[in-house]
This record gives sequence, structure tokens and C-alpha cells, in this order.
Amino acid sequence: MKEIRVLTGRTMKLYLKNPLSILFSFVYMLLFIVLISLFLGDYMAKGMMDVYAEVEGMDFAHIRWLVDTTSMAGVLMINCILVPLNVLTIMVQDSNDNRLDSFLVSAVARNKLVVGYWLAPFLVGIVMNILCLFLSEGFIVMNGGEWLSMRSNLEMAGLIIANTFSATSILFEAAMLIKSVSLYSTFTGIMSALVGFLTGAFLPIGMFPANIQKIFALVPAHHGATLMRRVMTREPLMATFGNVTDQTVKGTYMTAQEIIDIYGAENGITYMFGNVQFPFSAMLTIVIGSGLLFMAFSIFGMEHYKKHSF
Repeated sequence: MKEIRVLTGRTMKLYLKNPLSILFSFVYMLLFIVLISLFLGDYMAKGMMDVYAEVEGMDFAHIRWLVDTTSMAGVLMINCILVPLNVLTIMVQDSNDNRLDSFLVSAVARNKLVVGYWLAPFLVGIVMNILCLFLSEGFIVMNGGEWLSMRSNLEMAGLIIANTFSATSILFEAAMLIKSVSLYSTFTGIMSALVGFLTGAFLPIGMFPANIQKIFALVPAHHGATLMRRVMTREPLMATFGNVTDQTVKGTYMTAQEIIDIYGAENGITYMFGNVQFPFSAMLTIVIGSGLLFMAFSIFGMEHYKKHSF
């Protein structure tokens, strides 16, 4: 255990002593807050009001609260990916500079090396993203929303742990395959560009074609973001749609639940695979299961690692 503690502490210190690394880990969150504050939040809220203008019983006074919580849940999922991604740069640097080879010829067991390098991005990701959760809530409250309930905060903390676990395990396997710091920097840039789409933060899943939406069933990050949105939007969703009754909308008779389900599916609060809605438990199983699977791959890969193969 001492070896794991030393290696984890070393990696965390190297990451935390570089302010730029920390800043780059939160660049999406800062960007989203600026955009939502300046114009994007009002634009999205107005768009939702126009789309659901014919629905009787809607409380549009809470629509901005709903829009903000939906957006910030996606940003939190982005951070669950980008923070571990940036911390793992240290492992790639060690491999590039042959320090990892020195660790491998020491008496430290290879599975302990995996845990030591893996634990640092996992722990840093949890702490920073729980902090970001409360910063996000503060931003939402400043725009007229409300703080999450104690139950929702505890659920969000659990989802942050689960999503950070999954993201760290998957990215750890990717980092093991990267051969140089420059190549990993390219990989980081690609991931930074794609992560907003994978989590549905840039475009709600309802805007993608039906066949593309089905592909998201294979993306753990998408399920993680959906779970976060489901929890964070619980209160504002009921505040906005709570008084909606069964009615005819644009010539089609719908129950109140169907109207809510349509909004949820279009905005990434629920996930529909065709006509089947993924249950909460199934999505959580995919998130945690992917983390366990890739952790096993990482241990196996380190056991068969050969010097200078990076």
C-alpha cells in the first residue's frame, strides 16, 4: 500500500502544482457559464417557450431554471472526463521519459503501478467535480433557480464518483497505448472537441437522427450525462410541467406524462432506444460496468507491458 500511496501522491502533486493544467480542465465550464450568462441561456429558454407555447398548464417562470440545470449537468459530465484526461498526462510523460521503465524494473508489483497511476486522476476528478457541482448550483441560483435538495446532492455526488470512475478507467487504457506526449496532446485536443457532443452538452440528443441516437447506447459518457440531467432537473422539471394535464397538442391527444417524456427525450433527460426508454439502473450499470471492464484491461496490459513499447 505504501507504493500506491507514494505514486498517487506524487502524481497528484505534479498535477496540482501546474495552474495551467487545472485551468484547462475547467475551460468548458468557464466557457459555458460565460455563454449562458451572456445570451445562450435566454436564447434556449425562449426557444423552449416557443416550442411548448400551446401546452396548457406550463409554468414558464421556471423554464430558465430548467434550461440552466440541463446545461450544467452536461458540463459536469464533461469535467468528469477532462479532469482525469489532463491528470493522466503525467503518466504519459513518465512513459515518454522512461521513468515508467524504471518503476517496472523495481520491486513494485505491476498491478500496484496501475492502481497508483489510476487513483490520482480518479481522486482529483471526484474532489474537483464535487466542487464544480456546488459552483454550478450557485450559478443556477444567481439566475433565479434553486439549490438542489439534499437527496439530489447526494445522488449527484454518487454519480460524479461513478462517472469519474468510468472515465478514468477508459482514459487510462487509452493513455497506456499512447507513445509520446505530443501524440497524447493531440488525443487530448480531439477528446476536448468531441466530449461536448458525446455528452449531449453541445446538441441535445433529440436533434440527432434516430439511427445516430441508437449509437449513443454504446457511449458510457452519454449515459452518465443523462443520469446527471435526470437528477439535476427533477425539481425544475416538476416546477415547469407540474400543472400540465392531459390535452390535445397540435392535433394530437397526449397525456401529461407523454408531454413530459417528449421533453425529456428531446433534451437528454431520458434516453430512448427506439421506442424503449433506458431505465436508470441500466444506464448506471453501463457506466460502472465500463469502468470495471477497462480497469481489468489496464491491469492485463500492464502485466504484459514491455520496456519502450509506449
